[in-house]
Amino acid sequence: MIVKSKGIVLSYMKYGDTSIIARVFTKEYGYGSYIVNAIRSQKTKKSIGYFQPFSLLDLVLYVKETRELQRISEFKSYHPLHYIHHDPIKSSVTLFLTEVFSKLLQSEQSPNPHLFTFAEESIKVLDALELGVANFHLQFLLKVGPFLGYAIDEIDNLFSSTDRLAPSSEVHERMEVLMKEPYGTKIGMSRESRNEVLDEILNYYEHHAHIHKPKSLEVLRSILN
Repeated sequence: MIVKSKGIVLSYMKYGDTSIIARVFTKEYGYGSYIVNAIRSQKTKKSIGYFQPFSLLDLVLYVKETRELQRISEFKSYHPLHYIHHDPIKSSVTLFLTEVFSKLLQSEQSPNPHLFTFAEESIKVLDALELGVANFHLQFLLKVGPFLGYAIDEIDNLFSSTDRLAPSSEVHERMEVLMKEPYGTKIGMSRESRNEVLDEILNYYEHHAHIHKPKSLEVLRSILN
């Protein structure tokens, strides 16, 4: 069956001599892995640059329910990104968020259009953002929770299920502000405060979503520091 869908690229890995397997969050089918044939071939007219993290693509998919891996037959960008892949801070934030977001999406094998729209609009904001980039990953991970079924919309309830995870009052207050304010809002935070908030968010997801600390965490911290 041939279908069309918008998709958010999260990552890819080499497959065979000339192809890749791309992990994509699509509006119509949720999270999945897709083969893209011959994209690494010298004869191809399409660039593998289309599959950089957080790229926003119009896709033509060949879907067969009996197959674990589906296929992307056509693709094009519907919203070109101008800064995410070139600015060192934004690219580090992007790599970190795509790693964590991929882990959180493991259970999203069915469509979640509200989550897709949130992620899509957040990516567009990150690309255009001039202020508040250093806090963007914190806000994204707090704001995305309710779309995935986690009760993060009220910070007071965030850690109610286990006292072990309860943060300090200062961190709690910072998280409240980050959650409620829009991206780009000037929120004064020291490096230490930012790291403490991120640790608490990751601890929450590790406990509730059973995901481990991302490999890109230390790279992100070194760039932001």
